[in-house]
Amino acid sequence: MDVHTPADWVFRNAERDPDAPALQFGDGVVTYHQLADEVVRRAQTITGRAIGAVESVRVRHDLSSIVDVLAHQHVGTCVMPYAHDRNAAVDTNPGAVVCFATSGSTGPPRLVPLSMANLRAAVVASRSRLGTGEKDRWLLTLPLHHVGGMSVLWRSFEAGGSAVVTPFGHGIFEAIERSAPTVASWVPTMVHRILDTGAGALDGIRVNLVGGARIGAGLRNRLRAERIAVVPTYGMTEASSQIATHTPGSPDSLDGTAGEPLEGVSVTISEPDERGFGRVAVDGPQVFGGYLGGDPRIGPFISNDLGRLTSSGRLEVLGRVDDIVVTGGENVSLGAVADAVHETGLVSDAAIVGVHDPEWGTAVCAMVATSVDPTDIADRIRASNAPHMVPKRWMKVDAIPLLPNGKHDLNAVRAAFDAK
Repeated sequence: MDVHTPADWVFRNAERDPDAPALQFGDGVVTYHQLADEVVRRAQTITGRAIGAVESVRVRHDLSSIVDVLAHQHVGTCVMPYAHDRNAAVDTNPGAVVCFATSGSTGPPRLVPLSMANLRAAVVASRSRLGTGEKDRWLLTLPLHHVGGMSVLWRSFEAGGSAVVTPFGHGIFEAIERSAPTVASWVPTMVHRILDTGAGALDGIRVNLVGGARIGAGLRNRLRAERIAVVPTYGMTEASSQIATHTPGSPDSLDGTAGEPLEGVSVTISEPDERGFGRVAVDGPQVFGGYLGGDPRIGPFISNDLGRLTSSGRLEVLGRVDDIVVTGGENVSLGAVADAVHETGLVSDAAIVGVHDPEWGTAVCAMVATSVDPTDIADRIRASNAPHMVPKRWMKVDAIPLLPNGKHDLNAVRAAFDAK
């Protein structure tokens, strides 16, 4: 059958193997036949929507949310998923099936429409790199109002696999033990917290994708020491998720890079400096056509991420361009400072931000989850790094504030220092 929306992947699987599991919630399993029936029933209640109308749909880790998204797409609307605050009404976009607000970890979100052609290219490229298929069970813990979470459903439905749906929290270990997922997608903060409370949870998962932020040197060293295999990956909403990913089982996957670009994805570096670092630019069939309400994209999409291609063709990403601050006349990478903090081995998590300061211009500030005095951390960093690599201000907390997608909420961290 022709596939025009993600719902059509569900209908196709319901025809091929109706009793195959599509979703699992706790001990309950929803087959493709049952899911298809639910989507059709919900679609019959949706009326008065113009083709391409952008419809805000509230999503959680539950069956009704997934059915609601699929049903709206089935009747021709472009779904804009949200978790808490409903997105403002926007114009129609007939070419899109889903629209995401970017994470807003460092600034206001922008609206990214994605077409079915984008999604199809993305899942095919991902499957080619990861080797996933209909026998895989994807663990879905990432939020559905971000591309990282929704893409788990796309990859699973396209292949005819199943998704184990559970929010990240104390019940995650029970969910892993009960459902034995074969593929999971994490952000580094999640991996830190899993290792702190039960490292064995990752051992039985064949592919542990880790993306959404750079894997710092401290976490890489910990993963090596505990011999835990992960698959670093780099992606963005504007490219329907994955852009570059290591091959599962690669012996040097913890080399600090995100791996090679996926098949069909072009990655170049815009205006590289003497070390080869510049803005990461991407092109290919999975890359969006331009922000909603903005001009159409012409040529590669030039991101705000700073990276370079290594001699082996792998993509190394330092962080966002605005991750580089000038403090006391020195250019400092906040990501490099975070690495230095983690390398001390004295923190379980850390978030580094730059805050305006009358003396330094920008003061490098560190919010740390630790049991020791931050001065001990500063002394250890100072022993093997340049002075400007040592944060000027520290804040000790029990846990770093997070966005719903699991990334550090840098705006909240910065506000905490501004208020101090």
